[in-house]
Amino acid sequence: MISFPPSSAATRLGFAALIGLSSALPSCKPLDEIEPITESRELSQYARKQLVDISSADRFYDQAEPAEDPNAPQQHPLLWVTPEGWTEKPSSQMRLIDFSFGPNGEGECYLAALPGPAGGLAANINRWRSQIGAPALTDEEIDKLPRKNFLGGPAHFVSVDGSFKGMGDEASAKQDYRLLGLIHQASELTLFIKMTGPKALVEEHAAKFDAFCQSVQFRKKAEKIPSH
Repeated sequence: MISFPPSSAATRLGFAALIGLSSALPSCKPLDEIEPITESRELSQYARKQLVDISSADRFYDQAEPAEDPNAPQQHPLLWVTPEGWTEKPSSQMRLIDFSFGPNGEGECYLAALPGPAGGLAANINRWRSQIGAPALTDEEIDKLPRKNFLGGPAHFVSVDGSFKGMGDEASAKQDYRLLGLIHQASELTLFIKMTGPKALVEEHAAKFDAFCQSVQFRKKAEKIPSH
């Protein structure tokens, strides 16, 4: 029995046609008579070179891509450049890229992604502002916020100073902090880059924040895992 891979439809069709044509031709001699072939012919110099040691896949132009290895390490969907002096931490479901920086690691910067509009631009900007004790902005004020290029499109830039409590309560707020952030809304998801830390430390690392944001890009399918 001869079998072909599912992708070789043309090969299947050609093979079926060949079988049909052979069965339609009249037989010249009874099948029980065997006559050895002793003649030979020389190939013309213009004849195509015969390939005798190639695989069936090459012979029939069946070059289907090999199946992916289920045990291969999963690639991160993003590429980036880690700023000098920043320490990368393991990613999590909430933080696709996560760093700490500063003498005691008190500064942090991370990238997160949520599906769709993720509650809306105004709600997310004012959520960040509430975490550092700043009043909410109106839609008109949000529309006037500066933009920075991120992943090939404009992203709203947020810079707020105050007492940072994050997800905690007022009693746990850290004084004299600064929050820098970018929010980029794409067609299917919203990306957030958020940096927090003591104000002086964040000022010192502000240029590295911009450099990191500009370095982020989506990984192409064929790219290998980087060494970062």
